[in-house]
Amino acid sequence: MRLFLLISLLCSLLACSGEPESLRIGGNRWPGYGPVYLADDLGWLQSQGIQLLEYPHATGVLRAFDNNLLDAALLTLDEALQLAARGHDLEILLITNISAGADVLYARPGIGRPQELAGQRIGVETGALGGHLLARTLELAGLAERDVQVVSLPIHEHAEALGAGRIDAAISFATEEPAFLAAGARRLLDTRALPDTVIDVLVVERGRISAQRREQLRALWFDSLREWHDNHEQADARLSRRLGIDQETLHLTVDGLQLGDRALNRRLLDDGRLAERLDSLHAFMRSHGLLASAIDTGSLLPAPCRSAQC
Repeated sequence: MRLFLLISLLCSLLACSGEPESLRIGGNRWPGYGPVYLADDLGWLQSQGIQLLEYPHATGVLRAFDNNLLDAALLTLDEALQLAARGHDLEILLITNISAGADVLYARPGIGRPQELAGQRIGVETGALGGHLLARTLELAGLAERDVQVVSLPIHEHAEALGAGRIDAAISFATEEPAFLAAGARRLLDTRALPDTVIDVLVVERGRISAQRREQLRALWFDSLREWHDNHEQADARLSRRLGIDQETLHLTVDGLQLGDRALNRRLLDDGRLAERLDSLHAFMRSHGLLASAIDTGSLLPAPCRSAQC
């Protein structure tokens, strides 16, 4: 009898009841990941056995994934490629958002056109995303990297550095706009002129999450996105509090995003745009020494979309 009670107690402690183990998803506080944060604030994640782990920066998310502390992660496409190159069997579960104005090139007064960046000091955060955005920006301006001075700086130091005259321009986020405006800077260019350059995704480790749980996570994203759309005033208030930004900054950033609804996800998979961006970004990262090894980018696509028909 004592043995039976001990086994019963251990089973309750170790979740022997047959309930699914907690699914751990990691992300940083980016408005484009808003539906996950909203679902967590509403208690929807907990009710489905999902735990959201928040990190100050994407670096923490990547480190946690490498240390097997996460089963899923909210990342930019280049970050997903980094994990795949380190041996993770990843699947892009869905596109969470595409930047269409949320990533911005700010410049000091006196620089009025991208072509006028020649010879200027541009603050860029070290990594694939900043480098890729810089390369696309310079290409649009008809310039090469040798035509500018690249200054490696963390995002949170850009506005101060520009205001102090240490840099002339910076590639940053719309969430930082109030600080740049206070420093006297202006928008020179944003991702509306560079479509599909910055794509954020939700990835899962295939070996850790069943197909049923993957579909559950997809459905949860779309349900939460619909809740945000249908009850935007209440949802905005929740998200502003959860993300630690005021509602004006939230709206400014979200206005520069295409959020990943079902139609957007279907379109980018069906017309091959996601596959093209993966290939292009992979080539850029390999040529700049930003990937540990080459990978089959098609392996990241959802199983039905690995064929030529996708």
